[in-house]
Amino acid sequence: MADEHQFVGPYILERTLGKGQTGLVKLGIHCQTRKKVAIKIICRDKLSKSLLSKVEREITIMKLIEHPHVLGLFDVYENKKMLYLVLEHVSGGELFDYLVKKGRLSPKEARKYFRQIISALDFCQSHCICHRDLKPENLLLDGKMNIKVADFGMASLQVEDAMLETSCGSPHYVCPEIIRGEKYDGRKADVWSAGVILFALLVGSLPFDDENLRRLLDKVKKGNFSIPDFVPSECQDLLKRMIEKDPEKRYSIADVYKHPWMKDYCGEVELEAPMQDVVQTEMISSESMIDLDVFDSMTSLGCFKDKDDLKKKLLDPHHNTQKVVYYLLLDRKLRKPAVNDVDPFFDLDISDPPRKRVDSFNSPRQSPRPIRKLTDTPPITRPRSVTVSSAGSPQPLNVPYTNKRDIKVDNTPKRISQIDLSSDDDNGRPGTPAKDDGTNGQSPQWKSKISNIKKSIIGTPRFHRRKMIVTEPGNDDSTPTIAPDSPETAVKKSWFSQLVGNIDSDDVFVIIKDKNISMIKADLIQALLSMKDLTHQVTSATQIIAEIKKSSVFQSKPLKFMINIESSKTNSDSLYYTVTMKLLTSGQKRRFKKIADNIQKVLLLPRSAAAGVVKHMNLSDSDSDDGDF
Repeated sequence: MADEHQFVGPYILERTLGKGQTGLVKLGIHCQTRKKVAIKIICRDKLSKSLLSKVEREITIMKLIEHPHVLGLFDVYENKKMLYLVLEHVSGGELFDYLVKKGRLSPKEARKYFRQIISALDFCQSHCICHRDLKPENLLLDGKMNIKVADFGMASLQVEDAMLETSCGSPHYVCPEIIRGEKYDGRKADVWSAGVILFALLVGSLPFDDENLRRLLDKVKKGNFSIPDFVPSECQDLLKRMIEKDPEKRYSIADVYKHPWMKDYCGEVELEAPMQDVVQTEMISSESMIDLDVFDSMTSLGCFKDKDDLKKKLLDPHHNTQKVVYYLLLDRKLRKPAVNDVDPFFDLDISDPPRKRVDSFNSPRQSPRPIRKLTDTPPITRPRSVTVSSAGSPQPLNVPYTNKRDIKVDNTPKRISQIDLSSDDDNGRPGTPAKDDGTNGQSPQWKSKISNIKKSIIGTPRFHRRKMIVTEPGNDDSTPTIAPDSPETAVKKSWFSQLVGNIDSDDVFVIIKDKNISMIKADLIQALLSMKDLTHQVTSATQIIAEIKKSSVFQSKPLKFMINIESSKTNSDSLYYTVTMKLLTSGQKRRFKKIADNIQKVLLLPRSAAAGVVKHMNLSDSDSDDGDF
């Protein structure tokens, strides 16, 4: 990828993990938390409209699925040319590579993986989703060697008793009815593919194989294959019933669970209940009450392309599949809303940086978010587990993965005693915590109380150094200001500051000639992340604010400083950069200088050497007279 795509939101793009039908998959590392993700990069210009619609369908389908053995989708970023899917990262590689390395698996190990695959398929089918491209290359392993089903690019919704028509899949794993061009049941097609995968795990080869594609497809259509004798007899029986050319006789997921070879391993298993029987829907009174984000996502699914018919089904007072899918997607939006990143992008200096695809907040079920500010009462944590009420107040649903997922709809109004996001207070400010009737809002600020308690215990050892605080008479909000220096003090400061001003300046300058701005930013982030108790925030493309909030009895103030990056040219028009570090808090200059020196060391070294310095940097053990760092 080009340098301009080095950052995708807060993620730094690194090595390529793989290549799929629609684009590359690269490793992404969050620049602050260091969390690893897999970023699927899709070039819009190189894909047809039909393939782009499949990508949008894949995004919507992955929003419907949250399961321990299905790869998760976190966020979506995009610009005019590219689309970036931020996916869960797993470190174990593909099941295909693991199988090639081991040759074949023992029945016990094969059954473990097969059980996880069937569990994921059962969950997908309960949500009316058919994968249609199951193969070992699309089965990933996490760090604990557990299955993660990936690549839902071929997946489709199969609603009610409708049959699928699109021929898709890989020749070695596709079922005979798809090869014959017939309408097919996607659920039975996935069972066939899972049976072929189980055969490959146990035998180390495929039941149908040929170098010539035509002969391979003929073998699949006939459905004749042999099983080696070393495969357990009960497992042989299961394979024959799953790899059955007649879809009417072929096993379903429920049949697979009931088979003796599976029951001996996992006992009686409770199947996922169909979402039509679990998700409770409510009546949508008018078209204006339909969430537009959810509606747009549903239209990307092939079975809901007709917008007029979809609106009609959503407004229908009766329970139907369209409303079930609608409320599942709405549930996902309320529990995991896509909001803008807290920090700006690192690559704002490029013309078209990737921007996060966010949810709109004009939903009839989602009132605007309140502005965060200090209030007269301590911060209150809202309970997550609340239900959806018909009054229209958006409340997150706590619906972790369970065997039976139940989204309840309560038509009775609920009183939220702590914070009400859907109503305004007397001053018209939404989301203000309710005041207790007994205090009537007259109690001192909770933050002042904590400060007073702290002072009463540890005292104020540095009070004698602080300037007197006065209140300007013309200031309506009574903002305290620092009293001006007396003439005598000003005279003393003037000649002394001239003497030592150049020696003890608060600013540190670093001039860099051999690195571009992206490399400088990356080195800065690495250096800041290596420092104990230090947090930072990117306020613009060329500015970072860093702060250490940890304090002790001798440090009542946090250490805060600003980093600016400026570009300049020499007389010979060669470009260089100046990194300026400026202390924003009073005092603690020696501590700031030591931090700046460590950052300067990283910036002035080559990239390869800088990484080693950061890795071995132990700033927490610095010799500092100002306290622990």
